Amino acid sequence: MTGPQQQTGTTIGDVFSAGSEEFHRWSPLLWDPVGEATAATAAPGPGERVLDACCGAGASALPAARAVGPAGAVDGVDLSGALLDIGTDRARREGLRNVRFHRHDITTWPAPDGGYDLVQCALGVFFFPDMDRDTAALTRLLRPGGRLAVTVWEKGALAGWWQALRGAVETQRAWPDSPQTAQHARIDTPETLGAWLQGLGLTAVRVERRRLAVPLTPDTAWDLVVGSGTRALLHGLDPAAAERLRTEFTARLAAASVTDLDVPILTATAAA
Repeated sequence: MTGPQQQTGTTIGDVFSAGSEEFHRWSPLLWDPVGEATAATAAPGPGERVLDACCGAGASALPAARAVGPAGAVDGVDLSGALLDIGTDRARREGLRNVRFHRHDITTWPAPDGGYDLVQCALGVFFFPDMDRDTAALTRLLRPGGRLAVTVWEKGALAGWWQALRGAVETQRAWPDSPQTAQHARIDTPETLGAWLQGLGLTAVRVERRRLAVPLTPDTAWDLVVGSGTRALLHGLDPAAAERLRTEFTARLAAASVTDLDVPILTATAAA
C-alpha cells in the first residue's frame, strides 16, 4: 500500500485506522486475494508458529491460521488498532482460536522461545522506517532454517489509478516526498527483490509473480484512496478541497478509461 510521507505526529497506524471502514470494503476485492497468495507461497504447515508482520485486518494471517491448524499458532502484529479489531472479529467468526492480533511496533516485536518457523509480511516492508534494518530484524525472529515471505507490488502496479490520483492531488497541493515509495522502488522487480533478500544474508530465495485485475467504479476507486496509506494525502485539506480532489480524480479516471485496477505482485520466500 504505497503511501506518502506521513505528516508530523501522524503515524501510519493512525492513517489506516482512520480509513479502516473503506480499507475493509476492499478486503474481498484486493487485500484478501493478496494475503491468500502470500500465504500460499509462504506455505505454512501444520503445527508451525507464524508471525504475520503488518497484518492489517488479517488478510494473510487468517489463511496462515487455517493452514497451521489447532497445533500451530499465528501472531498478527500491526499499528492500526481499528484494523486489528476487524481481524479479531473475523477470526472469531471463523472459529480460529490459534491466531492472536497485537497492536505493537513490529520493529521491536520479541522472538518467542525457539523462534518462528515463518515470518510473512504482505505489502508492508516498504512502510518500515528503515527497510533494510527492520527486515533484517524480522529474520532474527526466525528459528535456524526458518522462512521469510515478503509480498510487494511489482513495478507498474496500480498505474492508471495512481496516475489519476497524483494528477488530482497536484491540483490542490504539491506532491509530497515519500520514503515509502523510494524504498519500494528498490524491490519492485523479481531481480531486485531477490537480490535484496540475498543481501540480507538469506538463502534459497525464490520469487513468484502473480497478477490480479479488480474492476473499479468511481466509488471503489475513492475507497482505495481513503482506505490505504494514500489517505495521508488528504491530511490538512479542508472538506471543499478534498471534494475538489475527489471530483478531479474521478474525472481523470474516466478520461483515461481506467475501469480496472491492475495488480501485479511479487512474493518472495527465503531461508534464514
